[in-house]
Amino acid sequence: MFRSLVRASASAPRLIIRHASSTATPAVKPNIKMLAEIRKTIEGISMMKAKEALVHTNNDLQKALEWVREDEAKAGTKKAEKLKDRQALEGLVGVVVGEVGDRGNRGAIVELNCETDFVSRNDLFKGLVSQIASTALLVVDGSPASADQKGLVQEVSIAELLQAPILPDPTASTATEGSSAAAAGSDEAASPQQHEFATVQESITKMIGKLGENISLRRCAVVHIPENQRGMVLTGGATHGGDKHPYAGKMGALSVMTLVSKQGGSKKVVPSTAVTTLSRQLTRHLIASPSITIHQEDCKIPLEISNGGHAPPEEVDAWLDERVLMRQPFVFGGGKVEQVIAKIAKEEGLRIKVVDAVRWERGEGMVKAEAVDFAEEVRRQIENK
Repeated sequence: MFRSLVRASASAPRLIIRHASSTATPAVKPNIKMLAEIRKTIEGISMMKAKEALVHTNNDLQKALEWVREDEAKAGTKKAEKLKDRQALEGLVGVVVGEVGDRGNRGAIVELNCETDFVSRNDLFKGLVSQIASTALLVVDGSPASADQKGLVQEVSIAELLQAPILPDPTASTATEGSSAAAAGSDEAASPQQHEFATVQESITKMIGKLGENISLRRCAVVHIPENQRGMVLTGGATHGGDKHPYAGKMGALSVMTLVSKQGGSKKVVPSTAVTTLSRQLTRHLIASPSITIHQEDCKIPLEISNGGHAPPEEVDAWLDERVLMRQPFVFGGGKVEQVIAKIAKEEGLRIKVVDAVRWERGEGMVKAEAVDFAEEVRRQIENK
């Protein structure tokens, strides 16, 4: 009897119970083309984050882009709050110069700091520096805030610049160096950042989230051309030490000259190749020689550029682009530059004055804070959790 019951139970069909899945619908598979489009539109986004965006938005490209930007903003704000007390002594100086018009052209110079030299070499950081410089050039007026500010290169309010809508990276433009076409809104030259409508502050905050370091905008100056300015204002700009980046480097400089026709102050001046080359060389020499001056008779701000007592030409050549020096070697071989200026002025029928110049080096004047002892650092880390 017992054996027959065992045989019967063994041959009876078994009831298999399967647990229901926690999700009723299958997971969304990210669209490959949309994945590539997100990574092309938002520079620096990881593959995993792009996939996550498409899954969250059911492969809706526009919603996915919005999701990524909101996520970056949240991550950046959280990271910025956590890192705000860290010293940022490294970074880059950005310089952008606009096109020459009837009254001349303007230039802008900014310093953006980060914690390490490693981050300053990141292409995303370099792009942000040139974006902020481009924004300063085209958005900030630069008129003197007080009577104490003299010269045409005026320091501007950082608070004002931080609230300005950031413009595209000028390196995305196909225009020549010194052109402001990229920042003017051309569809062909526009970079994806143009359509985000973020402020400079928001862009810095997002970059903190991406790169994981404290980033701060330290200073900014722009060339201001007064309404009653006599003659054309010609601004030259240059950077050095940015791994060949055209608008960002460890050092940057602006030089400002005025050009007046000897045939009459009202006569229109069109700068020749010799004059624009002189402007570029003057600015490059400012970078190469930290303590230089130019003596000109009626120059409001004494600046003197001469080779005497400074770095010899062979050392300067190692700093600057050899091709430029070979095209115009007279800057270093003709004695004092005021003599060169006088020579070109005579040939071009102009009165040329050097009226202002600035040279910035990243981190100059900043003092590294004393290191906190280990016990204090541990206590701060516990409090921040």
